[in-house]
Amino acid sequence: MVIKPDSRKTTTNKSVSNETASKTHNVKTASSDVDLQKVIDLQAKQIQKMEKMILSLDEEVKEIRKQVSADVKDAAASYTSKAKIAAKTTTRTAKAASKSVLEGLVEIPQEIADRINALTSQKIVTQTQLGKETELSQKKIHEIASRKVKDLNQDVINRLNTVIKKYETK
Repeated sequence: MVIKPDSRKTTTNKSVSNETASKTHNVKTASSDVDLQKVIDLQAKQIQKMEKMILSLDEEVKEIRKQVSADVKDAAASYTSKAKIAAKTTTRTAKAASKSVLEGLVEIPQEIADRINALTSQKIVTQTQLGKETELSQKKIHEIASRKVKDLNQDVINRLNTVIKKYETK
C-alpha cells in the first residue's frame, strides 16, 4: 500500500525530463538551422566569386587564341618566303658543290690496288686498319682493292698513298 505513492513520483519525474529534453532539442534545431543558413550563404558567395573568375579566364583564353592565330599566320607567311629563299640558295649551293666534287675526282692508279692487295696478302696490315688511318670504311678499302671504284677525290688518294708507304717501309 505504501508502494503506490512511490510509483507516482517516478512517473512525474519521467514526464518532466521528457518535456525538458524536447525543449532543448527545439532550441538546438533552431540554432543549427541558423548555422546551416550562414554556411549556405557563405558558399553561395564563394560560388559567385568563382563564376566571375571563370568568366574572366574565358575572356583571357579568347584573347590569347586570337593572338596565337595572328602569330601563326605571320609565322606561316614569313616561313614560306624564307623557305623559297632557302630553296633557291640550296639549289645554287648544291650545283656548286657537285661541280667541285666532280672536279676533285681523279682516276685511281692501278698500282694503289696492287699495293693494298700485296700488303693485306702478306698480312702486314688489314683493310680495316687502312680504313681507320685513312678515315675510310673497310668496305671502301675493299672496293678500291678489288677495283670496283674507279674515281676518288685527290685528297683521299693522297692519304691512302701515305698510309700505304708507311706500311711498305716497315
